[in-house]
Amino acid sequence: MKKSILMVLCAVSFLFTACLGEKAVTYTATTGGYGGDIVVNLSVADGKITEVTITGDKETEGIGTLAVEQMPAAILAAQSYEVDAVSGATITSTSIKKAAKAAMEQAGLIEASATGSGPITLESINEFLNTNADMGEGTVANAVAVIPIDHVNGPREEHDFYAFVNFKYKARNFIKYQVTYLSCTCRSAAVNYWMTAYVELTLPSSGNIEDAKVRYLSFDYDSAGEYLAGFWGDSNPTPAGDSYEDFKREYIPFFVDKDYAYLKTLSTVDDIAAEAYNAGEGRADYTLDSFTGSSVSTNNIIRMLNALFEYHGTDAHFN
Repeated sequence: MKKSILMVLCAVSFLFTACLGEKAVTYTATTGGYGGDIVVNLSVADGKITEVTITGDKETEGIGTLAVEQMPAAILAAQSYEVDAVSGATITSTSIKKAAKAAMEQAGLIEASATGSGPITLESINEFLNTNADMGEGTVANAVAVIPIDHVNGPREEHDFYAFVNFKYKARNFIKYQVTYLSCTCRSAAVNYWMTAYVELTLPSSGNIEDAKVRYLSFDYDSAGEYLAGFWGDSNPTPAGDSYEDFKREYIPFFVDKDYAYLKTLSTVDDIAAEAYNAGEGRADYTLDSFTGSSVSTNNIIRMLNALFEYHGTDAHFN
């Protein structure tokens, strides 16, 4: 009799537990926000998020605090960390999403980010750089990236190189970039300094990357003339005799207002038609002859711009 009662109690207990489902387990992750630490708690049961709580009492009142208040419901509804940022609170929103992603990885809801295992791709490298430290779009450091660039040397030999986007900042209708790349490989490695370009590329209303234009290009000061955002890494003058001032006056300005539809047709300076180069105020007397001799610097400015436009096209504005 006692055995029968025990069996009935066990059966009832099993059915009761099955009806209630798995007991929720809470997973916690912390990231740095705009003003201090942000803590995301995810309660998970039966492979689903059942509750989301976020604390971040150091965030800016009425801005970052809105993200803290509003994003728990968004994450819960989406069952994902990939939710829209709260307008005006990009840094706080990005930090919340980063912590939510880490908590979901702990819970086994998503696969943990690669940390040395699995195939290495540019996509995985760039994801790692922008999600495993306090770097990435919307953070205090902004986005960084490794991008492929088709380098060409003086004898016109092609090489597969990489360039580095050190800085990306999205303004209202354009994006500011710093991109570092190797131009000269013809001389000793002791003087193979890398160039850093400061570039502004537009965000056309059409949403078509081919309509995007070079808004500003510099190897020294930014468009406001306040920050030394670039670096000229070639000799001055070049072996062909062109000084950096020559480049600043006669060559670099040529690319301003050119769209990607045109620039992607250029591979080397030889592809620039003389009449196209002369077009524009004050350019009638300029020639490409000397810059053709400074082919490494000249050609790799073209290559850098095309590589950067490819990366520019991955921005959400174009997708």
